[in-house]
Amino acid sequence: MTAMLRGATDDATTRYLEEVAADINGLLGTGIELIELAIEADGPDVVVLRARYGMADETIESVGRGDSVIEAHARLRGTIVGDRVGLGLRVLV
Repeated sequence: MTAMLRGATDDATTRYLEEVAADINGLLGTGIELIELAIEADGPDVVVLRARYGMADETIESVGRGDSVIEAHARLRGTIVGDRVGLGLRVLV
């Protein structure tokens, strides 16, 4: 299944979100599905990337914020690493 991309306002942003989605799928690994990836503004100078993903009956949302979409992407990657471990543990228990 392909993740739903939300919030892109132009073709360049859509293509970047597609690249971010591919990157996130690599981080999530086998058995965890990226459900949605969204980009939004949080004030005039803050970009927010939100990724919703799930395994079995569990769904989680990770968020990355930054002064640019690149910084938000980097922070989202870091958040996903920690959140993914918690998701795996909840599914096992």
